[in-house]
Amino acid sequence: MKKLFTLFAVIALTSSLVATAAESRLENYVNKKLSPITEKEKAFNEKVEAQQKASEARQAELKKQQEERQAAREKQRQEAQARRKATKDAIQAEKDYWNSVIKK
Repeated sequence: MKKLFTLFAVIALTSSLVATAAESRLENYVNKKLSPITEKEKAFNEKVEAQQKASEARQAELKKQQEERQAAREKQRQEAQARRKATKDAIQAEKDYWNSVIKK
């Protein structure tokens, strides 16, 4: 009985060692075959990330330019409004002058 038990223990230990070795070899084989694909995937992901960063930078630059144009338009509008007011005030002053000259 002891011999049978020892035999089963040796068989179990041997089979677990063989399975571990086979698993390790299989794992190495799979990793070897998948490593080029993994590298391509990493390169692709890096490329996509770089494109996203470039796109975000471009969008930020366009937004900045748009804000600058908006500020310039607002400044031009205010200047035009000031010129219209100055012209209107000058015309009114001229009217007031001629009205005062005519009434005397």
